[in-house]
Amino acid sequence: MVAGRILYGLGSGTITVVQETILGSWFKGKGLAITIAIQITTSRIASFLSMGTAIPVAEHFDFYGAAFWANFIVCALSFGINLVYMAAMRHIHREASPEMLARLRSKHKFNPRLVLFFFGIYWLIIVESFTVGAGWTSFLHINSELVKLRFGVNDTIAAWSASVSQIMPIFIVPFLGWFFDFFGLRTDMLIASTATFTVSMLLLGFTKANPLIGLVIFSISLALGPLAEITAISLILPTSSLGTGLGIYKSAMNIGSTIVDIVVGVLQDRGSRIVEDSEHSYDYVMVFFVVWGALSTLVAGSVFLADRLKWNSLLRSNASRRKEAYHI
Repeated sequence: MVAGRILYGLGSGTITVVQETILGSWFKGKGLAITIAIQITTSRIASFLSMGTAIPVAEHFDFYGAAFWANFIVCALSFGINLVYMAAMRHIHREASPEMLARLRSKHKFNPRLVLFFFGIYWLIIVESFTVGAGWTSFLHINSELVKLRFGVNDTIAAWSASVSQIMPIFIVPFLGWFFDFFGLRTDMLIASTATFTVSMLLLGFTKANPLIGLVIFSISLALGPLAEITAISLILPTSSLGTGLGIYKSAMNIGSTIVDIVVGVLQDRGSRIVEDSEHSYDYVMVFFVVWGALSTLVAGSVFLADRLKWNSLLRSNASRRKEAYHI
């Protein structure tokens, strides 16, 4: 199982960076936010369906591994699509003129020393990825069990309820890409994302409100934050460094998630172990998530101030205003 998780981490950790780097190479400025929004939306649709159907699939075949076989088929299809893309790119390279290929190679030439000169606001976004990104990922790991234990529902209802945490990005993110292009306000959305994360943890951990309310608010956070962070990085860094910048971004999120997962496990062990009192087994965990969300909000506020004071509100600017911000 550990070996399988390592292989899974190697794949899932790199594929997102590669996808976003490819999009950053093909699209720039006005169209980038919309294309990444489409990529995030399709990813959330898949996550929503997989979380909701895992238990029904296992119960239908009376075998817990049936869900893994379903995922294997989807991964095989994805692998085939990647082969088609590689073949198409090889064809394009054969048809391209030597001058065009030379321009493309010079455009994507990367010097590792450039990392030492990445701007301070970029590293603040990396810290934000470490905090709120780790909160998103770790909560998605435990939300199904949280709903089951705290609200006393069966596995199937818990799985479908937990899948709601992925629902809002499907509807919000496509419009958010357009919103960023026409209105900007990336740092504002980042603050809103961390605030909604904190509110959702308060509702799920310390009230008896329907868990769907807290999960929907969490999904709003999951819709607002990632696209704001990724498109902000694409505006700050040159194309030649974008892959490295997004790789560091993803690594920070994964490192944070690993640390938070361990902390959550320790805190859950310290919670109530009495079956009749299982609704309180996540009390310490939810306190931690609320504090973690408040910390993320402070970091998001720092990104907002740095952008306003040092970058002439570049990240808050729309496509037309952004040209002025670059030259001031």
